[in-house]
Amino acid sequence: MSRVMGRADLLALTAGVVVATAVAALPMHSVSTQTAVVLLVSAMIAWIAWQDLRTFTIPDGPLVALALAGAALRLSQTFDLPGEALALAIDAVLCGGALLAIREGYYRWTGVDGLGFGDVKLAAACGVLIGVTGFAHALLAASALGIAVVLALSLRRKAAVIDRLPFGALLAPACGLVWILSSLA
Repeated sequence: MSRVMGRADLLALTAGVVVATAVAALPMHSVSTQTAVVLLVSAMIAWIAWQDLRTFTIPDGPLVALALAGAALRLSQTFDLPGEALALAIDAVLCGGALLAIREGYYRWTGVDGLGFGDVKLAAACGVLIGVTGFAHALLAASALGIAVVLALSLRRKAAVIDRLPFGALLAPACGLVWILSSLA
């Protein structure tokens, strides 16, 4: 982690560990387990989006809790634990790596940080939760919404330059929506 975790981050991390343990120990079809997972994922996504919207930072505790819940869910639904564990790692590396490559490429091209490292960590956590394909859909939705927000703000402010956009505030809910839709399918 890039900084020392605060109490709130530790609370989120603890909640993630408790829910992940419950998913591993209890049958996933139990209503209480499903409810706990939905509440945890929803709360962590809301927390990430709210904090990024307010401060342009993404908290580590909720990211880890989101990844733990995603890993526990995916591992609880498979008979091939080593294969699924490898798939989780690959999904995290590909999703986080994609945004890391965009971040670094943009910085090398312009000399300006266009994407924060929190967004990279969010991509990795979302990769664990929804996989590469789900993340691609969420990234497309968040990017399209980001473009729409910038266009709307530019039109409203009469050609004002929008130099910052809290992308995690768009990406986290998009990942949550993809997770919900894929759970229903």
